[in-house]
Amino acid sequence: MNNPIIKVENVSKAVDDRQLLLDVSFSIDEQSLVSLIGPNGAGKSTLLKIILGFDKKYTGTVTVREKDRIQYIPQLASTDQYQLPISVREYLNIGTTRLYSQVREKVDLTQALEHVGVNKDKLSQPYKSLSGGERQRIAIARALLADPKILVLDEPLAAVDHASRAGLYELIRHLQQDHKMTVLLVSHDTESVLPLSDRVLCLNQTLHSDCHPTKLTTKDGLHSVVHHHC
Repeated sequence: MNNPIIKVENVSKAVDDRQLLLDVSFSIDEQSLVSLIGPNGAGKSTLLKIILGFDKKYTGTVTVREKDRIQYIPQLASTDQYQLPISVREYLNIGTTRLYSQVREKVDLTQALEHVGVNKDKLSQPYKSLSGGERQRIAIARALLADPKILVLDEPLAAVDHASRAGLYELIRHLQQDHKMTVLLVSHDTESVLPLSDRVLCLNQTLHSDCHPTKLTTKDGLHSVVHHHC
């Protein structure tokens, strides 16, 4: 790989006598979409925390070239457990450090919503009234306000109904391709991420070979089925 934007070299982590990660190494090219899959307890969340700099207690080396322009979107709960009494506009402005004029703020927030396929009328609605899919899109819009080079999403469809999933995956791919972002996506939805991704990493404490769809011919014709070895 030529000058990767994320490079993980020989990363291992153990807690007491439990091995969470073992000699994990991989690189992620700039402007690529890479999915990280694996069963529960495989170490995916642990690896994310290390890449993001939240966890410093490990062996090995992690290099993130655009560390100051990385945005992380954690897994959303199936319901808004906090029932925040704020509007979508106020949610988007949480943690904002830039000093907007009133007009500039309206333009930026409207454009952010347009990028994720949400009507600007949602700005005045209560955040707690949103569906799971809408909350996920709003979370992505909030991340885009920081103009990131790298977007990290942890189980972005966990709180999203099945009908909304295809549209969200299309949005993520659009951001990666048209906005020239690097995307690291953690997901259990293996069948959906395979056609979406430039590369799929299979993690189960250690890293396994890349995963690819295999086509099998059945009596009904040609179907794509997924095989992986995590």
